[in-house]
Amino acid sequence: MTTALYESKPLECWGKLKELRRKQVRELWQAKEKGNLLLMGVMGFLTSLPAGFGDYKSFGLGPNFGRIMEDPEQASRVLAAAEARGYDLDTCPTLRSSLGALFSGTFDLAPSGQRVRPDLLIEARVCQPQGKFAQLWNEYYGVPTFIVDMPPSIHQKQYLVDQMNDAIEWMEKVTGRTYDDEKLIPAVENEWESRVLWARMCMYLKVTPAPLDQLMMFSFEATFWRGRHQPESIELMRLAHDEVAYRAAHRIAALATERCRLLHEGVATWYHSQVLRYPRRYGAVYMGSQQLFGDWGAYTLAEDGTLTPISTLKEMGRRLNSRQEALETLAELYLAYGGHGMCTDMEKRILIRLAIARDWNVDGVVFNMERGCKGTTSTHTETAWELKKRGIPCMPYDGSSCNPKEFNEAEYMSRFDALMESLGLKPLDA
Repeated sequence: MTTALYESKPLECWGKLKELRRKQVRELWQAKEKGNLLLMGVMGFLTSLPAGFGDYKSFGLGPNFGRIMEDPEQASRVLAAAEARGYDLDTCPTLRSSLGALFSGTFDLAPSGQRVRPDLLIEARVCQPQGKFAQLWNEYYGVPTFIVDMPPSIHQKQYLVDQMNDAIEWMEKVTGRTYDDEKLIPAVENEWESRVLWARMCMYLKVTPAPLDQLMMFSFEATFWRGRHQPESIELMRLAHDEVAYRAAHRIAALATERCRLLHEGVATWYHSQVLRYPRRYGAVYMGSQQLFGDWGAYTLAEDGTLTPISTLKEMGRRLNSRQEALETLAELYLAYGGHGMCTDMEKRILIRLAIARDWNVDGVVFNMERGCKGTTSTHTETAWELKKRGIPCMPYDGSSCNPKEFNEAEYMSRFDALMESLGLKPLDA
């Protein structure tokens, strides 16, 4: 019989999150008729860069990506359309799905039945497939394309600033619009604060029981992709941060039966699966990962990999007075404190994972060995080796973030059962 150990309840800000997500989707389809700039590309990084053009809207991974992932058969058909063009299982499944949506005619199809074409594609390239796929989009879709190459180190800060200046000049030329620095500055301040708030939320997960689980945290990602710099998004993040702080202080759990704390490294699944849900059967909770913490947070990094959230610009007493200062600050955020710099250095990535396992009191780590995403799977094996030397068991599995037919869910659950057995745990309903 399942026994609750802690108080548990849904997030009170959940309704506001769902409302904002619906509003963002609705407004992106209305962007063209309202005269707003509509762009595409993986702009989860540098979302404030185009904000000088006003309230732009973003296609992100594709405006129908979520709808496609909700239908396993459609998700498989879209990927098959890309594979028929030669983009096989070794290519990034997320980007392959986006391109397959174009080939199958569903990418820019609005709920009204009309097609809504973006004005441009601007890509913040953090991995090689992003750059290549941006070229393919330009070739197949004919949309004007600009790639901002994200360097790995703060020592290349000026290189990134120069690219952002070039991107602004290019966007002005392509759109015929004038860039407004007064709109850029508050957007950069919001983007910085958003990452700080996320990092602080991750710190609260050190508490037992964890006030959030990984499934709850993933729910915020759509707002990040579509504009973490927007006033509504930063307001939501402040509410979420304060609520998570309260939950941590009052021991309000994401999982009432928590008795095992796990990390899940690598992307889970965009479609519905049991990857993040099945552990609940054992009272086990996925409460984070180096990737999830780093992708959306901002930290200083100690020599042993310990993460410490940075302060907001306001807390530092820093004011931005010009475009140059804003772009330099944005470059600093990502190259000195963001997760991009943490994941491009392989030795640093391993150190961070070991530190998280230690500081978040982790009982075990699960790794998705997804064949199509070498960026996330790099160092999985090396990290597992180091964790096992420290007495922390690990479990690998072959997953696919976008294609249900590439993922054997029964095998995943069988392996997870074995992991729990190694920890001396039985199902709560056994």
